[in-house]
Parts: sequence; C-alpha cells; structure tokens
Amino acid sequence: MKLSQSSRIGLVTIVFLTIFTVGIGSVTVRHSRDEEIKKVDSSLNFIAQSALNNPDQTVGASLYAIEQSTIDATLALLTDDGSETIINESSLNYTGAPNLTLVKRATFAPIAVKGENPYRLRTVQLQGGDYIIIARSTADISKTFASNVRYLVLVTFLLDSIAGLLLLLYFRRERRRSDLDSLTRMQEFLGDASHELRTPLTVIKGYVEMLSKDQLPQPDAKNRAFTRVHTEINRMESLIQDLLLLAELGESGTREIERMNLSDSVQAHGADFVTLNPDRKITLTVAPDIEIKGSHDYISRFIQNALNNIARHTEKSAPVRISLSSKGKSAHLIIEDGGPGLPEQAYRENIRSLNRFDQSRSRDNGGSGLGMSIMSAVIEKLDGKFSLRKSELGGLAIVADLPQL
Repeated sequence: MKLSQSSRIGLVTIVFLTIFTVGIGSVTVRHSRDEEIKKVDSSLNFIAQSALNNPDQTVGASLYAIEQSTIDATLALLTDDGSETIINESSLNYTGAPNLTLVKRATFAPIAVKGENPYRLRTVQLQGGDYIIIARSTADISKTFASNVRYLVLVTFLLDSIAGLLLLLYFRRERRRSDLDSLTRMQEFLGDASHELRTPLTVIKGYVEMLSKDQLPQPDAKNRAFTRVHTEINRMESLIQDLLLLAELGESGTREIERMNLSDSVQAHGADFVTLNPDRKITLTVAPDIEIKGSHDYISRFIQNALNNIARHTEKSAPVRISLSSKGKSAHLIIEDGGPGLPEQAYRENIRSLNRFDQSRSRDNGGSGLGMSIMSAVIEKLDGKFSLRKSELGGLAIVADLPQL
C-alpha cells in the first residue's frame, strides 16, 4: 500500500524523533550506570590495595579498610582447597565464590558476576594459593538502570504520541485548506469553462436560428453562416478536449507514468517542426539519453502546445530555439522564439486554469486559449517546474525542469 505524502512525512518525523530521543536517553542512562559502577570498582580497588600494602596482615587490613570507609562490601577468605569463610557480611546475598577462572581474573581488576544477585568482584591472591574475596552488590544499580530504561521508553512513547497528534492536527488543517482551495479552483474552473463555452454556443445558436428562419436568403450569406458555425464547432470541440485534459491532469491517477527517453521525444518533435517550417531559422540542441519518469502523451502534448503557440503567434520567419540539457539532477528544456512575446505582467503571473495572457490570441488563431495552462499542469503533474521568461531571441521562452533519472 502506497502511503500519502503527509503519511510519509509524519512517519519520518516520528522515526527521527524516536531515534533522537532513544539515542540521547540511552547514552545518558548508560553513562549514569557506568558512573555508579566506577564508584563500586573504586571502593573494591581501595580495599584490595589496602590488603596488598599489608602483606603480613592482608585480612586485617582489608577488614579495617571496609570498617573505616563504611563500605557495604562482603569479605571472604577462599582457601586453596576450595573452602570459604565469610569474614564480613553486607547487603549482598553472597552464595559463594564463582569458578576459579573468574576469581583469577578478578585479581587484576573488578569484574561483573551476573545472576539473581549480581555483584562486582575483586580478589587478592595470598601466598600459598589462598584468595581474599571482596564483593559489592550491584542489584540497586541494575534496578535503577531498568527503571531508567522504562522511563526512557515511556518518555519516548509520550513524545511520539504528542508529535503524532500535532502532525495529525497540522495535516488535517492543511487538508482542509487544500480542500477549500480545490473547491475554490473548481468553482473558478467551472465558471470560466461555462463562460468559454457560452461564446461559441451563442454564435452557433444565432446562426442556426437565422438559417432555420431563412433570414439569410443569399447563397454567399448562407455559406458564410455555415462556415462560421463550422469554425465555432471546431473551436468548442478543441476547448472541450482541453478542458477534459486539464481535469484529468488535476486527478491523482490518470495516465501511465513510466521511464521514458525525453531526448528522443524532443528530437522527434523538433525535427517535425523543422520540416514543416522551412522559412524559419530553427536551432535544435538536444543532449542524448536524458531519461525521466513521465508520460509520452503528456510530454508530446506539452511540446506540441509550445510549438503550436509559436506557429500561431509569431511571424513565419521568426527564429526558434529548442534545447534540452542536464542541469544538476534535472532535465532542462527550453522552447523559445523571436516573436512578440507576452505582455510584461504575464511573466510575473501564476499560470492557472483558463488563464489567457492576451484575450485576442485564441480568438484570432482558433485555439482554446488553454495551452499555457495545459503545459503548466503537465509539468506540475510530472513533479517538475514550469516558468515563462523573455527569450534572448526577443520573444517568449518556455522553460521546464523535470526530475532526471
């Protein structure tokens, strides 16, 4: 199941917060435990050093160190035949020395002895093979560590819950705002579409009514009326097709998006334009093997709209430049001309559905006037960036940046 963008953002945020909290918390908890163990080891080493400093009275020196420093430690004597005598008891429930291997290791530094009653062990070897056993319980340290871990888990859970709730509220508000914006755009779209369709319908209705009432008896007048009706029908058909495409581009599913070679598509459309416009100076610069994740139909419609706009709105001798290159991680496509360009404010406006920069352009040239809106919607659908600027050739430059594979 594919997650929505808001779900992915929320999941990444919670995972990052969890890692951060657990990372910082675990370091703090472990550091606190290690510091307590260092204190225990220091006291064990102190007792052991007292014994080593008094080789003639090792047991007495050890016992004196425990009593004078009020250290809660168990002191025992382990003979070479394995018998053990408790000299000083402590809060540790001491059940006897561990195996001889651990006892020998503990002569160099304190070691941990795990079990139901965990403790730290330090030993001193005496002449003749006997050992002084020095042990301190770490049960309280283990309990504190376990309690801190549970507290860390609880804090992490609470922080994740709060973060999840805040993200839920934020995305819900954003979704409501997005739904409101979508509703506003849809109302605007329907209003503009009804206005655009009303014009050709009015013309067609007028001429049909005149023809049905035989108000145009002259053959030339009838021919002009039929031609006008035919032109308006074609205009309305073009407008409806563009409206349907714009509606499709606004949906979440639509046509298949796949890996495609953008260089081949731009080269093919550019070569066709060169063939059909022999009077123009056309510069075609296409870098090879630039691939994107897109739709052949959408890309073709984008390029065709751009080139059709040039054919309709510029002189037949106006130069044209088509270029495709790699720009960082993007495919950079520019289609520009040496025509009159657009009004100055058009370069600063946001392109939206049914946006016309010059109301006369579609009326005079038979277009629906939705070319720019469709081009913008196509690039937005493919997660790209679309912009208009003045061309170095003197006219309009259409710029599209698409994520490159």
